[in-house]
Amino acid sequence: MGALEDLLPEEITRESKQFGDSGPPDSREFVLPYFHALAAITIATNHDIAILGVDSHGIRRDGLATLGLSDASSAIKFDGDWRTYVLRLNAEATKWVTEHRLLENHGYILTSASKEEFKQLNL
Repeated sequence: MGALEDLLPEEITRESKQFGDSGPPDSREFVLPYFHALAAITIATNHDIAILGVDSHGIRRDGLATLGLSDASSAIKFDGDWRTYVLRLNAEATKWVTEHRLLENHGYILTSASKEEFKQLNL
């Protein structure tokens, strides 16, 4: 699991759906309900973790149905100032989730990276 997932309170992880349980821990994804997705973005911002993208999904018995994708990191490029990068990306993530509000049996996967994780991505 990544830096953001390690910071999420137990309430958020308990009330989120987790997929990829049979794989290694770093391959698991949390599908966060609307309000928990917004809280997770705030937690990320407070810990200098960038939300690179957001996926919205319908939760089905047989898995996930992707409804929408947001990839702010394709438009907002890292210019060397990590804090500014985090603030810009996370503001876009908050805006996108707010504009794509989903209720029961739906949720969001946040693709995130700490500064250290970002360096390993070689983007």
